[in-house]
Amino acid sequence: MQECNRCKAAGYPNQLIGFDKVGEDPETGKSRWKLIDENGMEHTHKFLQTSSPQQAQIQMSNSNKPIFKRRSVIDIVTITNIDEARTLFASGWEFYSSYPATIANIPHYVLVKRE
Repeated sequence: MQECNRCKAAGYPNQLIGFDKVGEDPETGKSRWKLIDENGMEHTHKFLQTSSPQQAQIQMSNSNKPIFKRRSVIDIVTITNIDEARTLFASGWEFYSSYPATIANIPHYVLVKRE
């Protein structure tokens, strides 16, 4: 069970949901899921009650948009010098990982640049 992000964004926190496998799409082969509440009933997203039906319709159409936007990775770089890493950090690169890649255990830093 996890918290429903759409209900949380609408001002209703702690709405726990789970996923129940309904079946598979015969054309694409992807699994189809439905949202279930803590009680095992089908989950319906909560939204703020508005005064007019037109505002409710606008809010429902906006609720189909994703809440969080994922930033995709544009470039990846591995470097051994910490001074180079610091300059890349200053220019907008993000730390991803580090590992000892050589016999002398000089760490290689893996940095990513996101969109």
